[in-house]
Amino acid sequence: HYHLLGTDIEGCLPDFVRDLNALPPRALNALRGLSGTNFEKGYGLVRVLSGEKALEHAAYTLANPVAAGLVARAREWPGLSSVGMKYGKPVRVERPAVGLWSGKAGHAARRASQRSKRAAYACRTRLPEHAELVIERPPVLPKLTDAQVRAKVMRRLKARERAIAAERRRRGRTVLGARKASRVHYLSVPMREEMFVRNPTFSGVVHEARRAMAAAVTAFRRAYRAASRRFREGVRDVVFPAGTWLYRVRYQACCETAAPP
Repeated sequence: HYHLLGTDIEGCLPDFVRDLNALPPRALNALRGLSGTNFEKGYGLVRVLSGEKALEHAAYTLANPVAAGLVARAREWPGLSSVGMKYGKPVRVERPAVGLWSGKAGHAARRASQRSKRAAYACRTRLPEHAELVIERPPVLPKLTDAQVRAKVMRRLKARERAIAAERRRRGRTVLGARKASRVHYLSVPMREEMFVRNPTFSGVVHEARRAMAAAVTAFRRAYRAASRRFREGVRDVVFPAGTWLYRVRYQACCETAAPP
């Protein structure tokens, strides 16, 4: 699984996660000669209630390989991570030349394909040859610059790395290391997995904010169930609560307008 901290400005998170969970597995399956999904169905969504928690989640996400005992510092992790990126600074990403695209490129290079003009259709794809990836700062601390907010996240990351290292020393454990971690077979699974654990839907520091959000979630679910029941009974002008996605996108159902943050 992966950890991602983001802001859903246009209300398209389900579509975004669908594409994110679909294209990389297809590319990896083509590269490895496998089939099936790489990510479990569904995803855990936690709403962050405060700027303090947003910074905490940002550091937590970057420190995930460290907490897993794979590397001692987040920057040592060779996998996909934004630890070396800066807010607002684009990074150019090239379309892979392997997996889904390797066979097509080879087919296009064949002389027979070029003579028959099939080569022009061999590499058809809607994906651009390159794209720019930009990470944006969390919508917190408006008086600080992007660099200052990023520095706060990095300080929290280093503090978390030190805390994890201290706990590791206390238990007499060592990290696996990036080289050994990269050699772990991609089909291997953990020997033990936590089951029936709490699945939070929001995260906050202030107790009053958590209580208010818990009440809001309860009210949303109650209103959603009532509207869904009426919609299935044939009442097509029923109004769903703000935040409804499936009925709005699939059936063009009416929804309340969300209040400004």
